[in-house]
Amino acid sequence: MPESPTTLGTGALKAWSDGFARVIDTIADVAAPRRLCRSIGELVPIDFSGVFVLRRHSAPIAILDDIPPGAEAISYLESLYLLDPVYDHFLKGTLPTCALLDDICPDDFYESDYFLKYWSNVDIVSEFSINTHIDEDTVIHVPLSRIGGSKRFSQEDIDMLTAISAVVVATLRKFWQARRADFESDAEKANSFHAHLRYVMDNFGCSILTAREMDIMQLTMRGYSDKLSARELDITPGTVRNHKKSIFSKLHVSSQGQVFGLLLDALQLPADEAMGPDPLATLLERRN
Repeated sequence: MPESPTTLGTGALKAWSDGFARVIDTIADVAAPRRLCRSIGELVPIDFSGVFVLRRHSAPIAILDDIPPGAEAISYLESLYLLDPVYDHFLKGTLPTCALLDDICPDDFYESDYFLKYWSNVDIVSEFSINTHIDEDTVIHVPLSRIGGSKRFSQEDIDMLTAISAVVVATLRKFWQARRADFESDAEKANSFHAHLRYVMDNFGCSILTAREMDIMQLTMRGYSDKLSARELDITPGTVRNHKKSIFSKLHVSSQGQVFGLLLDALQLPADEAMGPDPLATLLERRN
């Protein structure tokens, strides 16, 4: 039998076992996910963690959001999740159980307006997630992060987290079975809110931009470089740049950041106003 890449002393193993036992004993407790993340931290040091329920037809649920100042979960839950690469992989059915963020995000993700907006004051060094697939419409996403001053997750860290992922997944499944009804008690409102955001995102600029320009704008906001966008759309990087110039001209802006700002403002429109043919046109009309 091959040896584990990391050898645990009996003290560390006992601390993890004791912590995990408390999780199992209190699986129906709302604090169980926090205890679970602390248990994981006994094996692999992490700076902060979260537990989010991603849903195909509804806004995510934050079960645990131990994140530092500067990355408030509320901004993620209110709209920014729509640009999250993890959420994007979830929708496509390509989100792995274990994922290093660097391996699944677009090439310009860390320079994207989404990343700078959400993580503006947080220096993320490395992020690894364990994802529990409940069904095709629901995933429990557990991001485990290290920030400035900490080292990146090593291969040994990744191997350890991957090795315990089956236990983490099984535990979160049991927790969700026990508490699902509580978290979905306001499903109708959450579904309606998500539908509103999805409509704004999908139709933003549709009366002003061409379909190809909208594709490029969406990819760029998600952190795709010109080269990666070109590969995704089967065109050349030069064509992508020309389309971006056209987008800026039509929207009377000079940067992608200004386009992103317009999107954020459109996402804040009241639902009855945003449900017109083009939320961006509605926004610009209000401003004029």
